[in-house]
Amino acid sequence: MSYVCVIRLNMHNQRLKHHNYNMKTTEKPTLQEFHIDGVKHINPQDTFDCLKNNEAVLIDVRECEEVDIESIPMDNVLYHPMSTIMDHLTSISKEQNIILMCPGGVRSTKVANLLNIQGYPNVANLDGGFKLWKSLGLPFESIMPSGNGCSGGCSSCSPDAKSSCC
Repeated sequence: MSYVCVIRLNMHNQRLKHHNYNMKTTEKPTLQEFHIDGVKHINPQDTFDCLKNNEAVLIDVRECEEVDIESIPMDNVLYHPMSTIMDHLTSISKEQNIILMCPGGVRSTKVANLLNIQGYPNVANLDGGFKLWKSLGLPFESIMPSGNGCSGGCSSCSPDAKSSCC
């Protein structure tokens, strides 16, 4: 885990408020193809509204190298990479709405399914992922010049890619 990722993780966990509000979710994604039965999805604008109103936390499951390049500058965004999510379950409260995010919704859907299995009652995947979040002009910070892909290491991360990333 990189130094920057550790600092962000600690800062955001300290600011976390526990809330449980009804999120506007769907049973199937409308903005991405990948789906696992039982996983709920929430669109980027509704996600932003939930975060802005402190009605949910967003857990970014991208790896630290990805987060170091681009991130969402909001207090209730946590960073728990998919590769280590099982190590962090004890620090993720079940008494809150949880929205999971990755570049295109594949990894976050898998982690949402895992959290459902682990007994987390209010979990949703960010439908369309971070790639769609950015394309809608929602807030994010980047060290990359604008117009570049997510740098997630997959061939579909280029700006011209038509398929979902990672």
